[in-house]
Amino acid sequence: MTDSIMPTYFKNHMYKDIIYQYRFFSILLLQSSCFAEQYNEVSFRDIRVVRDDTLESNGSLNSLLTENPFLGRNDEDDFTWLDDTTKDVAYYLRSHKFNEYDRRYESKEENAAKEYYSMFPRPPLKALHWEVQQFCEPSFLSCMKYVKRKLKDIGLKRQDDTSIVIMEQNWTKAKNWEQIQEIDNECRKMREKDNKLADPFQGPIERFQWRTTTSYYLCWYTMNEVPDLKHIKESCDNFAYCLDDKYGEKNRDYRARDNVPFACATYSFCPDPCCSAVKHTIEPIICDNNARNPCYETNPEGKRRCGFVRSENRNFHDIILNRWNVTCNCSQTGYRWSSRYGLCIDVDECGGNAHSCDNNTEICVNLPGSFECACRWGYAWNVDENKCTEHNALAVIKKERKEQDEEKNRTVAKSLVKMIYAKLVALKWGSSSCRKFVYTHLIILDIVFLYLP
Repeated sequence: MTDSIMPTYFKNHMYKDIIYQYRFFSILLLQSSCFAEQYNEVSFRDIRVVRDDTLESNGSLNSLLTENPFLGRNDEDDFTWLDDTTKDVAYYLRSHKFNEYDRRYESKEENAAKEYYSMFPRPPLKALHWEVQQFCEPSFLSCMKYVKRKLKDIGLKRQDDTSIVIMEQNWTKAKNWEQIQEIDNECRKMREKDNKLADPFQGPIERFQWRTTTSYYLCWYTMNEVPDLKHIKESCDNFAYCLDDKYGEKNRDYRARDNVPFACATYSFCPDPCCSAVKHTIEPIICDNNARNPCYETNPEGKRRCGFVRSENRNFHDIILNRWNVTCNCSQTGYRWSSRYGLCIDVDECGGNAHSCDNNTEICVNLPGSFECACRWGYAWNVDENKCTEHNALAVIKKERKEQDEEKNRTVAKSLVKMIYAKLVALKWGSSSCRKFVYTHLIILDIVFLYLP
């Protein structure tokens, strides 16, 4: 094929397709055995890097990493350990939620406020506990495997708590009061010891940081509805602090009903922004009529029910900062209650996909209390067809963009030749046949790109 006819040949035979073919051929060449040794040390898998050297050898963390951090257990694997771990950490973090105080700023427990049932610590932690973040950020399963190992060494364990023993032994106060008292005395001794030593942490302050950070993550996983947190499979209506002097082994809080999906996990891991003033309640009306209820001031009696929707509270940063989205009973159509602003605000139908616009030809425009559909850029309203149709000017613009894309493809393809040359220069090993194959391929590419229009 002569120089005079080469340009015409390519112009008349879809040179764009040839570019794509040689781009593909070039990528295959770069991944061939000629260059394989240069990549044998590199992993191209996009996954979070997490250490597993602190986990037991029979529970490798690598097998628990998932592309979706909220996936939960895989039914093909053995996760019998997960149910017990979930119960243990729910107990341990309930103790933090209902009984802990801010160890960073308070030195005496008797003068300290204990209100983590209403909000996460304010101000928030300056830094998350490094170990919790390392294991709990990648996925729910890696987090729970780490927590399982950590909880082995804590002082007051779930199985030693009076309320748990009563439940597991089916004891009653009428028949087993002496046994209950004996167990509770031991529980309280362990509790006092645990408050001072805070095993396995370096002291109560590190434990405070650890439990707060773990609560952040498990509340986040609860809001994202990890399937394994749907039911704890155990009654969680206790304050996880031995036998409560007022309520006994069960406080019967309606928010702790494990038969309601994610209720027990929320009760154990998250504060309650709708009922922030009340540590305990057996019916919603107590929360509704409390002045700290976000819906109290702007709604009349009987219409103060505060709604807490998990799907609207999935931002990890907002969870840490106590920026909760709740809903109130707003009388105007197209409005919802915002706890952040303390008033009824417009519902964004466009952002929530609650509109009827054609996503291909129309764009949604949010309006106070409603929305409207407008034609997308490049489209105009067609009165005859009663819909948005493509404008004539758009065809011209598409043609210009197509030419720009073709030029970009040629540039990218030519850069592949340079890349192969660079790799070949760095190639100081391999058989002569491998080198010959590479040189031949480069000569062909040079000829192709020399005559591209």
